[in-house]
Amino acid sequence: MRWAKIGDMMLNKTALGVAISAALSISVSAAEQTIEKITVTANKFEQPINDVLASVAVIDRADIEKANYRDLPAILNTIAGIDIVRNGGLGQKADIFVRGASAKYTLVLVDGVRVSDASSGSVSLTNIPVNSIERVELIKGARAAIYGSDAVAGVINIITRKASNNSLSATLGSHSYSNYQLAGGVVKEALSFNYNLGFEETDGFDVTGKDPAAEYTKDHDDDGYKNKNIGFNLAYELAELGQLSLQSQYSEGEAQYDNAWGNDAYDFENYTAKLGWNKASDVYSQSTSVSVSQEENTQTGTDVQQVYSTERVEFEYRGLYTLTEELDISGGFNYLSEDLSNSSATSSEEKRDNKALFIGAFYSHNKWLANAVVRTDDYDFHGRANTYSTGLGYKANNYVTLRLNHGTAFRAPSLINAFVTNSPYYLPNNNIKPEEALNNELGITLETQWGRYDIAIFDNRINNLISNNYDADSGKYIATNIDKVSMQGFELSAEFSALGFEHSVNFSFLDATDEKTNTDLPRRPSESFNYQLAKTWGDFDASLDMQYRSSRPSIAYYDSELAAYTVFNIAANYQLLDNLSLAARIENITDKEYFTAATGFAASGKLLGYNSAGRTFFVGANYQF
Repeated sequence: MRWAKIGDMMLNKTALGVAISAALSISVSAAEQTIEKITVTANKFEQPINDVLASVAVIDRADIEKANYRDLPAILNTIAGIDIVRNGGLGQKADIFVRGASAKYTLVLVDGVRVSDASSGSVSLTNIPVNSIERVELIKGARAAIYGSDAVAGVINIITRKASNNSLSATLGSHSYSNYQLAGGVVKEALSFNYNLGFEETDGFDVTGKDPAAEYTKDHDDDGYKNKNIGFNLAYELAELGQLSLQSQYSEGEAQYDNAWGNDAYDFENYTAKLGWNKASDVYSQSTSVSVSQEENTQTGTDVQQVYSTERVEFEYRGLYTLTEELDISGGFNYLSEDLSNSSATSSEEKRDNKALFIGAFYSHNKWLANAVVRTDDYDFHGRANTYSTGLGYKANNYVTLRLNHGTAFRAPSLINAFVTNSPYYLPNNNIKPEEALNNELGITLETQWGRYDIAIFDNRINNLISNNYDADSGKYIATNIDKVSMQGFELSAEFSALGFEHSVNFSFLDATDEKTNTDLPRRPSESFNYQLAKTWGDFDASLDMQYRSSRPSIAYYDSELAAYTVFNIAANYQLLDNLSLAARIENITDKEYFTAATGFAASGKLLGYNSAGRTFFVGANYQF
């Protein structure tokens, strides 16, 4: 991308929005309350958000309940720099793009536990139930020095629910949608226990576009979804010995879906469990955790039932030492074991281990902030990967913070890439190497009593990209480190109160390029815009949000362009009684027809895709006891 292009976009495309935001914010009385100070765990310990020196977005339980979001992709799609590609509605496949990088380059955690499929790198975002979520933290940029493999474009950490009150809720909606949730908690002296459980089901709709002039081998029927889930958080304070904790989440269900070649269905069974200990003193804090997890999908709609299964065991020790009042030193050890032996795909190696060491320094004195982290990972079969992350920040005054970040990241090859056997389509490459990334970011944050504003300019490059290349001698594909891509752009975000309303607005510009072919990467919109307007009147609150995505190329196979679209949603809540509240949400209020992924062409030449849900309605009630 040419940086002049970014400059022009910033001047021409956002001038009006900036002017409006500035006018509104100036009109706010200085008597307004200072906004809440946000604490995040982006570096695996609690810090004020402005001390992290990275672009961080946080969506908490209150945000989720106010907007009445139905699934995790809908939550993430409101964040600057994020775009979701859906193969239909609720329960359907949804891929996340963070600053133009595809899903496999974003590490997804539940309570710090990895939940991705180690074969593909994808995560079943739709299968993580909203009722289990307390807050979502998104840290953008290269974070491999903190988190290891896959943290190339960013990290999503889903922190599970810790409900303080017992509550029962029910929601009904379009396409025979139903959702029932129970959550609560109890605190007794040194013991705390929180739980959540839920059931979600919908008949769905036909997710693939029809060509009225063609005959189909697949059925154009409704594609339903079902999810049953349960989770808990248990913690016990051991006086001088620290805190013991146990967290676990479990979900199972089934989904019907259509792809470009026929209809299909799958069952899923996923779980995470983490046993932890932490202890803090005035100068030293330490934590140890052991976790196990499973991500398993079984295709049931075909004659041959393919199983995609990843089982993980992870151990980590981390210490944080306050060397001086201004300087903290962090370091530790991580061990990760991944097992793909229950998958249908055959491989000469079905298990691998990784051992990692890391150390970092975090400095804060007067107006200056700085951090530096180095890490070394040693994967079985793939060799060693060394990464680092550095950040420099300057607090110009009580309101303005400037930040500069530079870091590296990597993504380990899958065992399938290296050791697949007996495949009719693929050959193994025993010499495949990790993908490597280089990330730079320049940002500025303005935080006042009127709101919080942020600008970020980023440059992310991935080298040694793993691509499947055709081998003419065998007639099969082989994974090879030959490609490289670049993703550059900027983001503008603002949250403020003005004219009696709460405003949340962000704009993103992206230039994502395949450096080998000098073409735009598919399915990435160059321009994204999100806006939410909210207001509270006593016991009633309402919000209106808008999402715009510009046109973008489809995958090369279809050689076409996906049209731009704008979608509006509305949500409302009413506190009917002290312990009873009502909720409603209408999605896609204008019934806009659009799609984010293509499936082929009609006989007329019209591009077909995975259908959007159209206008949908949801109503619900929540009872606290």
